[in-house]
Amino acid sequence: MGEPRKQSIANGVEENTDMNVAMMQPTFMPWLGFFELIYKSDVFILLDDFQFSVQSYHQRNRLFVNKGQSDWYSVPVQKSVSFKLPLNQTKINEMTPWRIKMWKRIEQNYSKAAYYHEIAPLIEKWILTTEKSLAAQNITFIRLVCNLLDFHCEFRLSSQYPSEAQRSQRVIELLRWCAGRRYFCAKGSFGYMMKDGIFPVHDINVLFQEFQIKEYSQVGATDSFVPYLSVVDALFNVGPEKTLELIVNGTQRWLTWESMVLESSVLHRNRVEVVEEKYQ
Repeated sequence: MGEPRKQSIANGVEENTDMNVAMMQPTFMPWLGFFELIYKSDVFILLDDFQFSVQSYHQRNRLFVNKGQSDWYSVPVQKSVSFKLPLNQTKINEMTPWRIKMWKRIEQNYSKAAYYHEIAPLIEKWILTTEKSLAAQNITFIRLVCNLLDFHCEFRLSSQYPSEAQRSQRVIELLRWCAGRRYFCAKGSFGYMMKDGIFPVHDINVLFQEFQIKEYSQVGATDSFVPYLSVVDALFNVGPEKTLELIVNGTQRWLTWESMVLESSVLHRNRVEVVEEKYQ
């Protein structure tokens, strides 16, 4: 994305307006769809003060581990001191040699990929560098990939704007903090947003992602394409330029609030009909 949109006002001073905003919790080596939200943003908020969830994408993601087989690459955390804490206070367990083991595993599975020698030094340096928290580890990776893809949005941390608000109310606060007028969000967010009853609001257009992964060449695949892996898989296999194309062309149609309500109603009606048929 380019520079944030600006509009002149009466006194001749320019202010940011009509801002595109997205926000996500900083996950470990995210998938392609995560970076589409960044691509669409003028401001991207990293929700670093949201609660850590054990065995979630906060600390793990999938890559190839053998020919034709993908599995989890995980970061060990200090569970005793990280339970129910926010991501920016979640401590990585450095008492085990997980960093060198993870790098060796990546090296073994991706060293023959077309862009391995271009991307590997960056990933290796990141993995082998300790950080003060899990959030910091993940955010460093996210910024690294954005630099590779030449993204130029503004990053903010939710911890910079502390609040006691929860869920949709917290989202509204963060959007207003950034002067957000368009909110690009994951499709899975609709459920809790609908339940909370705060959205829609008149001055923010909410658009839901419907990311469709396009197939690309994978050095670890055998018979068929393996989707939903970390962005690292695409970077090693097809390089930054092609990875950018995969990201930019992921969502063909962003879903409006109204279309999500309609889709939800249709799904509910279909479930009711299935239940009725079962007991007839």
